[in-house]
Amino acid sequence: MFDKQNILKNVSKPDEKLIFSKVFDRAYYCIKNFQPTFTEFLDPYKISSLLEFFGDKYDFNIRVFGGKDTCERKKMGFFPRFMEDTDMVFPISVVEVTYNLKFSGKLTHRDFLGSVIGLGIVRGKIGDILIDEDKAFVFVDDDIADFISSNLCRVGKTKVEARTISSEEINVTENFGEIKNITSSSLRIDGILSGVFSLSRGKVSDLIKAKKAFLNQNLCESVSKQISEGDVLTLRGFGRVEVVQFAGKTRKDKFLISIRKFT
Repeated sequence: MFDKQNILKNVSKPDEKLIFSKVFDRAYYCIKNFQPTFTEFLDPYKISSLLEFFGDKYDFNIRVFGGKDTCERKKMGFFPRFMEDTDMVFPISVVEVTYNLKFSGKLTHRDFLGSVIGLGIVRGKIGDILIDEDKAFVFVDDDIADFISSNLCRVGKTKVEARTISSEEINVTENFGEIKNITSSSLRIDGILSGVFSLSRGKVSDLIKAKKAFLNQNLCESVSKQISEGDVLTLRGFGRVEVVQFAGKTRKDKFLISIRKFT
């Protein structure tokens, strides 16, 4: 058994200490009662830190899932070792929110998140929000899905319709997201993020060192990490992009890179 209080001494931020404490309580419950337990939705940095701590040294299995394999915000599930993988079902629902583009500008991730939180729902109950042309798919705790479906009538000033669906019903436009072409002097993560979000290399470097950057959902702390086609980059507070294609070089010998920027 782990010493929770001793571990938490090494967690400096009060909000993280509270979250980590709740996670350790979930793990302890699984050990004590031989029943699966789940955390709230966590960001990739917290998941990475917690997985590093737990490793494989305790008498339970750990799985992480956010509703789809591509989700970044996920729940940690603690399962007794005797449980089969097929029984490891996460309490995650999907709420589809649709609107008519003829009567509205395109809504963003921030618009949907703000409106859901505006219903009185805490952030930990909400996972990823997948944006398509005229709708969004919001991954949430099972216990609030019906509440959102019944009460979310507007996103900002736009009238919307919300309903709970199965994950199999998620249907997004092929290659959704805004395509943007940028140039960079290198294929390093700091150069690409600088070009995508119109930030200085110094600012991006500071954000990477502050553990704000993720590569394929994993924390990236190296400013010189080389990026490949198909990689997904996230800069917390700014957004998420996919590296679609390296399209050659410009006359000034800079890399021309095609990026899909998610709203």
